[in-house]
Amino acid sequence: MTFMKKSILLLFIIFFISCEKDEGESYSKNLIGNWNGFKTNYAYTIISNISQTVNNPYKSGSGSIELQGAETATLQYMYLYSTNGVQQISISDKPFGVTTEETHYRLKIYDYGDFGTYSQLTKYVSDAGENYEGKLEFSLIGSELTVTSGALYHTSLNDSITVIGTLSPAQTSVNAGSETELGNVDWIFDIFEWNFNIKDDNAFDRTIVTIDTETLESSGTWSATSDEITFNYSNSSDTYAYSVSGSGLVLEFKKDLCVSNPDECLPLYELEYGMESGSLEQVAQIKTTYFSK
Repeated sequence: MTFMKKSILLLFIIFFISCEKDEGESYSKNLIGNWNGFKTNYAYTIISNISQTVNNPYKSGSGSIELQGAETATLQYMYLYSTNGVQQISISDKPFGVTTEETHYRLKIYDYGDFGTYSQLTKYVSDAGENYEGKLEFSLIGSELTVTSGALYHTSLNDSITVIGTLSPAQTSVNAGSETELGNVDWIFDIFEWNFNIKDDNAFDRTIVTIDTETLESSGTWSATSDEITFNYSNSSDTYAYSVSGSGLVLEFKKDLCVSNPDECLPLYELEYGMESGSLEQVAQIKTTYFSK
């Protein structure tokens, strides 16, 4: 074989290996870039080993509890449970378990039986909260709560709020063995920021500005397949399912909320959802965040 033929053959082999490497890149090149998050969707799912109807704190119930006075709001999300002889009723103007930058309210009513009742309303502004406390006149028939009268007073200011109304929790039917979505809520970023700069040398920078305007910066390396991307930090890593286009990136993270201590965790969610004892097999949060380039 002549020198010329050997050179051509060598170039062909190098070209073939190079093409094979390019074709072997399993991730989309569209991942590379500076991405700004603008919305997160929270979905909550459960798996039950029996078919049953459950209370759903992620959807508005029937009726409402009204706040009047120093604060005004309509509370329509509700769950209730009883443990250690104490019955607790929780009511909110936003779906439970969902992050929000908006001002929101959560009312908790405790019934201690022969020892009386106690109520507390918390007003949340960003990450801070302030409380109103007192006693309310109420009745609970089945899962329907009726507050007939009563006022709650600010713990440090001369402010009060009256509470009145009737509310029943939303309910959802679940089938045995099937994953059922209970709630699906969007959080549109305003103060909060979540930015990724994904670089072509498999390095990345992440910047988060929290609701209380604290800036958190971190960096590391990343790796990806055709449908998953992993961000490796100094002491941890996060893996997301992803989809990407030229100007849009979607990261999805599914978290089993009781994977570390199911024996203690699952019964608490069974109480919250009003489920049969021992019937809950899994409760998960699916967090889907949307970015633009």
